[in-house]
Amino acid sequence: MSKKVSMKDIATELGVSVALVSYVLNGKFTNRINVETAEKIRKLAKQHNYRPNQIAKSLKSSKTYTIGLIIADISNLFYSSIAHFIEEEANKQGYNVVFGSAYEDPERFASILDVFIAKQVDGLILAVPEGGEKYLERVKEVSLPFVVLDREFAELDRSMIVNIDNYGASKVVVEHFQQQGFTKTAAIALKTNLKHLQARKEGFMETSSQALGLREPLFYEVLEKDLEQEIERIILHAVQVEKVDSLYFFTNRIAMAGLAVLARFDIAVPEQVAVVCFDEADAYKIFKREITYVQQPLKEMSQMAVQKILNPEIRKLKKIFQTKLIVKESTNQIIDNEKL
Repeated sequence: MSKKVSMKDIATELGVSVALVSYVLNGKFTNRINVETAEKIRKLAKQHNYRPNQIAKSLKSSKTYTIGLIIADISNLFYSSIAHFIEEEANKQGYNVVFGSAYEDPERFASILDVFIAKQVDGLILAVPEGGEKYLERVKEVSLPFVVLDREFAELDRSMIVNIDNYGASKVVVEHFQQQGFTKTAAIALKTNLKHLQARKEGFMETSSQALGLREPLFYEVLEKDLEQEIERIILHAVQVEKVDSLYFFTNRIAMAGLAVLARFDIAVPEQVAVVCFDEADAYKIFKREITYVQQPLKEMSQMAVQKILNPEIRKLKKIFQTKLIVKESTNQIIDNEKL
């Protein structure tokens, strides 16, 4: 087994001090170190496959240089994407990320939370499942920095939350349908009490009532366990009976199931019904029409979440991210017949 190279070995080989090697490899005092010398140190460290002694580093700084990330459900495309961006940003800051998926189970969330606290992570980024908010007291008890991602709870200060303007996102969707000439819109969502999805619902309901003159906008809710069958029933009823001309799928999970139904029953998009999906997904590309979708600033949200853990000043900031509607063929009343 080859000997593990230390900072001292690198310093000796180059004839410089160990302190100088430490400064370069830890990114300190960069404006006071000769550029050529710094480059030689980094090159030699890479050549010898140098790795810092994380245990010694942690003992010295009282940090583990790890961030715990608990996502609500790893099978959800939104969370797998945001986990990628969080890890990318954390690595840039010299931190590693340990992951856990609660699968929307509050007890599983609590169990993972206890493991991460025991491992002495330096902070936590949490997508808390419904009913899991009561376990946040455990984090507060140990004074561990944390932020809540994609979820909102009344007892938390806005500065501790990284999320989008869900009400505004739905408002833009409904207004877009109206501008495109669609007059009867329905939305399909998961049945939940989660505050951020309730805000998304309120944005749809209130804007539909005001903009389209509907006293009771068509809003359908499905349970996760019955999702596939229920969405098929709802879409067929909405299109064939209610004569809905536009559909708003509230999550990418709903969207994937809904698009499958439209394809299976040869319901023409947008000729029979226009479609807007929440979130972007590569799988949309296999659909006959390009899908209009609500784009969340996942990278920016991820960067903010990591920075709130690591920077006490940024931790105080209160920011709501805005979404962007990416308009494609699925909401265009005028379709090129050559594409049919």
